[in-house]
Amino acid sequence: MPTAITVKDLCIDLRAHCVRRDGGEVPLTPQEYALLEALATHRGRPLSRSALLQLAWGWVLAGEGATRTVDVHIQHLRKKLGLDNEIQTVYKVGYLLS
Repeated sequence: MPTAITVKDLCIDLRAHCVRRDGGEVPLTPQEYALLEALATHRGRPLSRSALLQLAWGWVLAGEGATRTVDVHIQHLRKKLGLDNEIQTVYKVGYLLS
């Protein structure tokens, strides 16, 4: 497994659990980072909301309302990191990082 993943001008440091841009750290909440890490380590593969809940939150079962948590955090990541085109919505599946 790699120790860092690069997406556009971002470096996701899997060892230090942080995201850097231009040498500076991009502030993310622990949950935002966990979600980004899940997407990055499965890059190019669509992940369902349920899979993301399990990978990033550790939740095994969740109701429909809980999947909105994923949607809201995805919106925050897109905005904070400028990854509007890279974090893609896969209709009726979930999300993927391209």
